[in-house]
Amino acid sequence: MRRNLPSKEKFLGKTIEGIPDYVITDYVASGFNGRLYRAVNESTNNQWAFKIVPISNLVPTDKRDEYLEEAKKANTLENRSVVRYHRVVRHSDAGSEYVVFACDYVKGQNLRDYVRKNASEIDVPFVENFLRTMFSLLYELKMRRYQHGDLHAGNVLVAKSEFDMDGRIDFRVTDFGVRRFSGQPTHATDYLAISQILNDLLNHIEYTDCEGRNRYAYNVLRDDFLKRHLIETDPSVDPLSCNPRLMDQKLNKIDDDYRQKGDVRANARLVTPFDYPNCEQMGKSHLLLKSLYSDRLLGLSKMRERSNLVLTGPRGCGKTTVFRALSLDYLMSINDDNPQRMEYIGLYYRCDDLYFAFPRYELPARNEALDVPMHFLIVTLLATMLEQVDEWARRHFAEKFQKKTGPLVADLWETLGLSRPNSPTADSMPTLVDRLKRERERARKKQRFVHVEHEPVGGYFGPEMMIAACGLVRNRLSFLEHRPFYFFIDDYSDPKITRPLQTNLNRLLMHRNSDVFFKLSTESPISFSRQDVDGKQFVESREYDLLNLGLRYLKDDSDRREQFLEDLFARRFSEVENYPIRHLEDLLGSLPRNENATARIFQERPDAEPRTPKANQGYYAGCETIAAMCSGDIHYMIRLVSSMVENFGGHEDLAASTDTPRIPFRKQNVSIRAAAGEFMESIRTLPERGPHLADVINAFGQVAHSYLLHETSTNETGNPPHQASRIEPYEPLALSDETRKVLNDLLRYSILIEDPSGKSRRGKVVPRYYLRRYLIPHFNLTFSRRDSLQLENRQLETLLSEPKEFEKAERLKSKEAAARRRGRLRQREERGLFDND
Repeated sequence: MRRNLPSKEKFLGKTIEGIPDYVITDYVASGFNGRLYRAVNESTNNQWAFKIVPISNLVPTDKRDEYLEEAKKANTLENRSVVRYHRVVRHSDAGSEYVVFACDYVKGQNLRDYVRKNASEIDVPFVENFLRTMFSLLYELKMRRYQHGDLHAGNVLVAKSEFDMDGRIDFRVTDFGVRRFSGQPTHATDYLAISQILNDLLNHIEYTDCEGRNRYAYNVLRDDFLKRHLIETDPSVDPLSCNPRLMDQKLNKIDDDYRQKGDVRANARLVTPFDYPNCEQMGKSHLLLKSLYSDRLLGLSKMRERSNLVLTGPRGCGKTTVFRALSLDYLMSINDDNPQRMEYIGLYYRCDDLYFAFPRYELPARNEALDVPMHFLIVTLLATMLEQVDEWARRHFAEKFQKKTGPLVADLWETLGLSRPNSPTADSMPTLVDRLKRERERARKKQRFVHVEHEPVGGYFGPEMMIAACGLVRNRLSFLEHRPFYFFIDDYSDPKITRPLQTNLNRLLMHRNSDVFFKLSTESPISFSRQDVDGKQFVESREYDLLNLGLRYLKDDSDRREQFLEDLFARRFSEVENYPIRHLEDLLGSLPRNENATARIFQERPDAEPRTPKANQGYYAGCETIAAMCSGDIHYMIRLVSSMVENFGGHEDLAASTDTPRIPFRKQNVSIRAAAGEFMESIRTLPERGPHLADVINAFGQVAHSYLLHETSTNETGNPPHQASRIEPYEPLALSDETRKVLNDLLRYSILIEDPSGKSRRGKVVPRYYLRRYLIPHFNLTFSRRDSLQLENRQLETLLSEPKEFEKAERLKSKEAAARRRGRLRQREERGLFDND
């Protein structure tokens, strides 16, 4: 709360300039920037709410009274949950100037206060009612291309009338975008804001008290809405992402789904081989994870190395699955924690927890406040480590561990600087763990006030405390002497984990130490900040290793992709009782690829389907094609094979067929092209730049296909068709800020996959950008990695900023046009025009 707010009593009994017929009668509440009052028109007994904000608490803008636009936006909305504005005026009092927002008076409390005072009334139906209101509002906001901009529990009002015989609760929403003028950070999207509120509400519900339908609904709210639909920003990965209509439909189907599925969800069993394509949907079912996890995942050995690691790759590539599968908690749950096979102690931590504690994080002005989120992370990781080490040690080293526990915990109290309780159980592991968990809450609460200058900060752990505590545990427990701690930090991605928060925590997570290693997963290389708050730049191969699963799968020339996918699907087929297929090759068959031959087929029949289902006849079909399409995006492979089975006729038609393969190549080809087209359309639904990103990729694909039709490759004898599925800059990139943002979005969503190992014409290192393999069939391209579209900076700038102009200028329409293009390039080379880098 700001220091320059007026006293609570200042306006009581007064009127406001421009609203003389309303008298302020009651003080209601205070926010960060202003006070809220109730005002009454005595002639009509009408009530308004007055939010009075000192003008100094609003960030100056170039446009005078721009905050009026936010009131207009709220009044434009037709949704019944919106609190409407009646007046917005300026008011002077005793030399101070204020802005007064006069709006509907809602009898009730804000959601934050309501939950605090009525915690026992928060149940699953309450949460569902809240979400229905939010989805209805989000739908209109989406249709109007608006965003609330400041959704939090303080801006959601709970209206409950004592005279309503049904005891109905309504939710009302206020303060549309006012925080934009206050200088306070906002959530990246309204969906993330609602996810934080949902997380807080679910934390007030005791899961063990839920039964039957409510337990099922709780699982759906937690595992689907909280962990996926609301925080996922890529509709191509999750069709419900940023789609309030579909989310509302799913919410309203909970009762029907529960009746149909019974306890299938609670027990996490597969009904079809294509259930649970994402690890998040499995909840905490370790046995299901064991059944579906394949240890043939590419890059697995790299993840086990003793080094800090940044793991990246497309959404759905298995980052969460493998991190969970390498954790001690998982190994103990499936009784695979034999010490003789364990070279490290893996601890899994998902960053949802960190995001909900520190949303919209910005660096504080005071250095002493930097360690508040660091403290939260350290005590969380230490509590996780001590709990799991305690359980594992009691299983395998009980006698030795019992002797060591008391002295170890006593030393940890001293090392951590925490006051040791005066109780007989003070030096037990559960007592210390309980204190560490309470320290989490202390840090979370303190974060609300770190930007308030007069608020004391107090003592919080710096990064050195984590290293000291882990070193102490390893030194005191001999069975950990040769087993370092691996902390698997999952979904450490901007914007959810903001760059300021990453630069703060990187002081620890990029620290090199023999006792502890940090393995971070992030959705793309650009979602990770490569520096810390002190400005130190972290260098790949020195402070950390980078493993891009998308690039690893894309460039693998062995048959390991096929082996991995075969194992992945064989596990799924075997989990469904009496499923008529046991191996992927039985379903799809083998159709070895010859990319040059396929390209020539496309040249001969560029606009038609292949005539015969023979090898190399232009079909996208067979296990080899599925493997070639995989850029590590396992989720898409599961969905693709699922759509093939569905298009073929499903389980019954598979069982009735005796063909080999069960699904004919022609039908596979149709399904694959359709899936690629759907992926292309899903790009258009991405937030902010979706349609533009789709136009960029379409321009690239059309130009690359024109090269395949009319240009020949210079890299091989025999003049095979030019087969480009990547962009290769002639020179180091020099892009404008706006086009750089477009490129970053293409990388963030793994529409393009960056290979940093290219070279320019002068031998300087420049990145190459591969088209996501899943899109290859949409443009009638091949999976060859031999050729590129080689572009100058001006061409790449045009592609990213004016894709239709790029396509118009660069698309080849004949072999003669291709020859003229080659002539122009030779002339430019002779004149040295590519040596300007």
